[in-house]
This record gives sequence, structure tokens and C-alpha cells, in this order.
Amino acid sequence: MANSVFLESERFRLSFDFQVFEADISSPSNTILSVSVTSAGFSASTTMDIDIKDIPTFCNELQNIYNSLNGEAMIQEPYGNRQYIRFLGDRKGHILVSGTLNSNGASGFWQELKFENCIDQTFLPDFLKKLTTLSTQYMR
Repeated sequence: MANSVFLESERFRLSFDFQVFEADISSPSNTILSVSVTSAGFSASTTMDIDIKDIPTFCNELQNIYNSLNGEAMIQEPYGNRQYIRFLGDRKGHILVSGTLNSNGASGFWQELKFENCIDQTFLPDFLKKLTTLSTQYMR
């Protein structure tokens, strides 16, 4: 099964690629999440250290946003630079996607992208289905 998940609209693209370390599944940082975002012409690619076991909660929160057009769902590093990606319902059928990603000082230089964009709720179902399928295989 592919470990990649994409969300794409006219002016926004987000991709996740999960590298899960099953031997460390009980650790709060057991997955390297490669993240790429392009938002209105700005882009960044980096990695985040996350817990794959937090993704089903994130999926439930995204489902609630889709159903009610309200609420928040967030993926965030538990340690380190606290990079994050947040989805926020606006109660009108739009979802604000925002976050902060950084280069973690790769190559001796520090880069950071703070982004914010809006997508229609109709872009969520396919993304959510793939994300749920990927994450549930690691639940015990």
C-alpha cells in the first residue's frame, strides 16, 4: 500500500508521505511525515516527527469538520520545532488550511513557511478516505 496522501485544489496542494517505524510504535514519535505544501505560489517541503497513532483522531476531527463545517483538526510535532498543519471549518462550506513548516536548519540555513489558504469542503472526502485507510493499519 502506498504511504502517500494528497489534497489538491486550484490554488493549494498538500501531500503527506508516511514512513512508520513499527518497531518504535509505542514511542510518541514513531513516524517521519514528509510534508509538501504549495499555497498560492509559495512552497515548502520538510519532515515532521509524529505519532501515527494520532492520525485516526485527526481523521475523526476532519470528518467532523466535513459534516458540520465547524471545528478544528491539527497535526503537530510533539517535540522539536512544533511544526503543524491545521484545518479549520468556517461554517460556510470552506476550510481554512494553515500551518508553519521549517527546514530544521538543513544545510546550515534556516527556512520557514507560514501558510494559509482556503479550500472547499468537497476536496476533503478523498483525502480523508486515503488518510483513514493508511492510518488504521497501525492501530492495535
